Amino acid sequence: MAKKKTVEQLRGVVNMGREAEESMEEGIHISVYVDPTCSRWLALAVRDALVPERDAVVDALPLTQSPAVLGTDVGIIVAGHSEDAIRGAIRSFVAVRQHVIVVAESSLDIPDTPLPAKLEQFAASAVASEKGPLLERFANALIDSTEKDVSCAANFAFCRDVATARLVSKVAARNALMSVADFIPGANMLLTMNQVNLGFDIAATYGHGLSIGRIPEIITIIAAGIVYRDAARLITRFVPALGILIRVGMAYGGTLVTGRMLSSHFTETLPASSPGEGLEDSSMAVAKA
Repeated sequence: MAKKKTVEQLRGVVNMGREAEESMEEGIHISVYVDPTCSRWLALAVRDALVPERDAVVDALPLTQSPAVLGTDVGIIVAGHSEDAIRGAIRSFVAVRQHVIVVAESSLDIPDTPLPAKLEQFAASAVASEKGPLLERFANALIDSTEKDVSCAANFAFCRDVATARLVSKVAARNALMSVADFIPGANMLLTMNQVNLGFDIAATYGHGLSIGRIPEIITIIAAGIVYRDAARLITRFVPALGILIRVGMAYGGTLVTGRMLSSHFTETLPASSPGEGLEDSSMAVAKA
């Protein structure tokens, strides 16, 4: 019975790795529409950020009032002062329930575009007058606009901090909630599996798929989980009245620490980038804007 259970757990771990790898390999198509009146630094910032490290498709096209939106996961409008064209492009996307992000250096460059309440969720913006804040807001908007957050991060380095922070925060909250049920048989194993799954997801955001190289990382995650739980039990012996709070805090904080440790590890072991096909023309198109 114990052997069968171990085999099932191993199979579950492998399936987690496969699912993370599938998320990493999920295709993503982004269309960038460049307003010819936009600032050059803005166009260059978007161009440099959207050179994929894997096989995402990124098209760069001149802005028109009615862009081709079908087949695109997310539309990006690099805004200048062409109000009518920007407004028309936004409406073209949201009319077919496709997400669109307007990237601008000032909110004044984003024209007021009244939309039905049920369609407002499909329009977003990223506004800043400096590259650093702009890319952070752009990353948040891009990940909010697609369910392919792991694929986004695997392809576009500027999305990784945001994507991994969200993954870690979500799993930390889940583990904190589950730690309340510490008395349920198997609860500790579920907490550990959540962290292992998180490890695979973070690896995928950095372009690492399922391989033998994941074994040391899995062992580290499991060992860290054991340390966190043992520490929680030890502290609880001294202050039993705070047992639940200690378990919740340790589960949440431990997951955060593990996630940050994994992010630092994968940052140091990034695979060589391999830009997708056809990006040279797209990059040139943005650069000329």
